[in-house]
Amino acid sequence: MFSHVIQPFWVALLATVMLYVLLLGDWFHRAWAALAVAAALTALGVVTWQQALRAVDWNTLSLLVGMMILVGLLGEAGFFVDLGNLMRRWIQASPKRLLFAMYTVAAAASAFLDNVTTVLLLSPALFQIAETMSLDPVPLLMVMVVASNLGGMATLIGDPPNILIGTAAHLSFNQFVNLLLPGAVIVLAGMAWMLPHLIRDSAGHRTQLPPIAPSRVNYPMRPRLFGLLTILGLTLVAFLLQRTLRLEAGEIAMAGAVLAVVYGGPQIKVLPKFVDWGTLGFFVGVFVIVGALEQHGVANALAELINRKSWGPWLPVVLFLGSAVLSALLDNVPLVAAAIPVIRALMLQNPDFGNGLWVALAMGAAIGGNATIIGASANVVAQGLALERGYHLDFKRYLKFGLSVFLVTAVLGAGYIFVRF
Repeated sequence: MFSHVIQPFWVALLATVMLYVLLLGDWFHRAWAALAVAAALTALGVVTWQQALRAVDWNTLSLLVGMMILVGLLGEAGFFVDLGNLMRRWIQASPKRLLFAMYTVAAAASAFLDNVTTVLLLSPALFQIAETMSLDPVPLLMVMVVASNLGGMATLIGDPPNILIGTAAHLSFNQFVNLLLPGAVIVLAGMAWMLPHLIRDSAGHRTQLPPIAPSRVNYPMRPRLFGLLTILGLTLVAFLLQRTLRLEAGEIAMAGAVLAVVYGGPQIKVLPKFVDWGTLGFFVGVFVIVGALEQHGVANALAELINRKSWGPWLPVVLFLGSAVLSALLDNVPLVAAAIPVIRALMLQNPDFGNGLWVALAMGAAIGGNATIIGASANVVAQGLALERGYHLDFKRYLKFGLSVFLVTAVLGAGYIFVRF
């Protein structure tokens, strides 16, 4: 077999490099690029079809599909036009107000909701407001993504990697908040000061605000708006009570979507169009590729690069920077999963650091995920939403913004970790 000729370790690593080449070249839709690389890995015997299927995180896919359907139904009910009009009354045609309103709302919401959910819920209103103000919504969308990733860092339920870390470290909700919230506030405040400089060219001009358009009367789901909002509220409450209910996030999202579809009744005509199949395809391909990295020891080998006793008191900072860089190159969820055994070993060797190593991993995963378009799930979803509406957002465009954000937040995060731990 092929795997006897060349070690699967190197094939899996080469496949990851190839994915980045395809994404940077932007020759194909990102879903086709990821699926093609994943299919090559299975064809070459690096992973079997059974292993590929097991590598796919069906909970994440269910979460995406469920929230896409919920958001689509709310759009059919005219909710986001109403929300956009309300926000425009406060914004008063000021791009700067729009920038900070979206940044603040996304950061606060992501402390209690999954980052992907936050982006799905807020992006329709963002597009609607930006378009009526003659602004390019893509820079604002990227700001929303950054805010959601950084805000999600603050709590145990704000980011999927946090749940993995909190469980492994046996941290309660309050313990996690005590450790991460101060750092999240510092990083968010620093980014808020830098944002106008980062997107000045794209959103720094003032435009004439057109009259607020009345809600159209031909939204097919308009009579069901209150009921759909109630279902959304129940879904969000279930997210907050996820551990008590002992349900996966994907199960909660799909339950909410099914309930909304049943409640919507025969008025629903375009249900398949609510789902961004390109984004789902990209996630499937990436999951298979990352699964190959984990299976053949690449992820562990990368994580263990930071497992050196010579770092001394700088170990938490080194761990933070290492996990941040790796999270920019790999999806932060599987990276955190692969890093947890390494952290446990480091904790045994360096008990004086207490929970500092867990905090370093959590902050590194959140901050590093902002650097590239595939660093975090919310980034990929945002790209799909932009492309769906005809806006250009590829790997290179996001990278220019993401690296600037990464540099600022990495310095602030490293400072917090060094001072506290």
